[in-house]
Amino acid sequence: MDPKVPLYKIIRNITSRNKEYSFEVNEWLKEEGNRKIYQDLADIWQVTGAMPRHFSPDKKAAWEKVKTHIHKPTLKPHHYFLKRVTQIAAAVLIIVLSVWAGTQISDYNEVSFSEVTAPKGQKTQVLLPDSSIVILNGGSSIRYNNQFNKKREVQLNGEGYFNVRKDYSHLFTVNSKEIEVVVYGTEFMVKNYDDDQIIEVGLKRGSVGIDKNHKEIARLIPGQMASFDKEKNKLNIKNTDIDLLSSWIRNELVFEEQTLPEIVKYLERWYGVEIKLDPRLVDGERLNFKIKTESLRELLALINFLKPIHYEIEGKQVTITKQP
Repeated sequence: MDPKVPLYKIIRNITSRNKEYSFEVNEWLKEEGNRKIYQDLADIWQVTGAMPRHFSPDKKAAWEKVKTHIHKPTLKPHHYFLKRVTQIAAAVLIIVLSVWAGTQISDYNEVSFSEVTAPKGQKTQVLLPDSSIVILNGGSSIRYNNQFNKKREVQLNGEGYFNVRKDYSHLFTVNSKEIEVVVYGTEFMVKNYDDDQIIEVGLKRGSVGIDKNHKEIARLIPGQMASFDKEKNKLNIKNTDIDLLSSWIRNELVFEEQTLPEIVKYLERWYGVEIKLDPRLVDGERLNFKIKTESLRELLALINFLKPIHYEIEGKQVTITKQP
């Protein structure tokens, strides 16, 4: 599968009857073999009413398995229908095994939940049942029920960037213990780790409401960020650059006016390490810098230019102390 056309775009094209991403997908279909893959996905959608719910962008090997099952020699006409059903079933099975990791199966009438987790040091892309897309930052998880298309609610722990598919008859909400983010537009980010005092909601496109106890307390417009203090039970809204706020989805980190303890907490999630910070460095000084593809060692060397530190890395254990 051509990596220039992500799987979610192909699925959205199928489920929208060629209304979404039509130009990109139609160009992709011109390449040899791609039309066969598209047709089999369309058959899966027609027969099962379902599509892959979530996947890692690096699942190239899984798609190779799918293609080995759907590229079979054509049989005689009287065997075609039986073979087609077998192909679809095989493709569904392969996708379930290779892509639907974490989906729980239970009686249809019972409420069950699916949960997807991005390990620390990694990001995970999630395709929800309604074809909405979520990118999870390291150490984050998202949970939703098996009747999602009837009630589009997710529970987020950590940081996620959302691109929500419009469905005016079914609101989309992101729930936490303290507030709910009610989505009226399409593209936004939410940061809500259990061990953080502040919940952040930034809006790129569309409109979102901030609800507390099922009552709206604020409505954001593009370019605004809402910060909710869990301890003080207080909401603050300011204008900001959402692209900077969500720079992590482009493998960048931008720190503006943040203390070293705040930076360290984020770096633990970004690199998947545990950092022990010298209490003498908890001095309230705020730092500003941007990184992209730097290793942890290169990043610590950069911080050392801004604030004299000494650091040691032993596997996943990092120690940062104040220089004498």
